[in-house]
Amino acid sequence: MTINRASKSDIPVLCQIEKKYPDYCLWGEKGFLAEFDKPFSVTLLAKAEGEIVAFLNFWLIRPKTEINTLVTDTRHTRKGFARALLNKCFEYARKNDCPEILLEVAENNFPAISLYSSLGFNEISRRPKYYNNTYDAIVMVKRIDI
Repeated sequence: MTINRASKSDIPVLCQIEKKYPDYCLWGEKGFLAEFDKPFSVTLLAKAEGEIVAFLNFWLIRPKTEINTLVTDTRHTRKGFARALLNKCFEYARKNDCPEILLEVAENNFPAISLYSSLGFNEISRRPKYYNNTYDAIVMVKRIDI
C-alpha cells in the first residue's frame, strides 16, 4: 500500500469510487476540482498494486483539522486502507499544529463509526436528519498531541 497526495488527473477514478455508494452524497468532478483550489485542502489516495482503492479529503484550518470525506472502493473495504489514510491525516495535523480533528458520520454507517471510535474519536453532538433528511449526522472529535 502507498499513500500519496491526489492530483487533478486522479479525479475520474475518485468519482468512480464514490458512485459505488448509492447513499453517498457525491462530490463529483466539480466538487473535487474545487478542493484543489483551496490552499488548506488535502486529498490523499491509498493505492494497492498501483490502483487507487481509497481516498480522504480534509482541511487544515488551525487549530482544527476537518475531515470531509473518506471513501474506500467497495472491493477493498476492511483491508486497512481507511485506517492508513486517517493515520496519515493525523501526521499532517501534527505537522500543521492542528490538534483537534473533527468529522461527521451518518448514524447508520456502523463500520465507519466503529473505525473512528477505535482510533479515539468521540461523539460530541448530532445534527438531526442531516443525511437525506433521514439519518442524524454524528459529529466526532479526536484530540492529538502536537
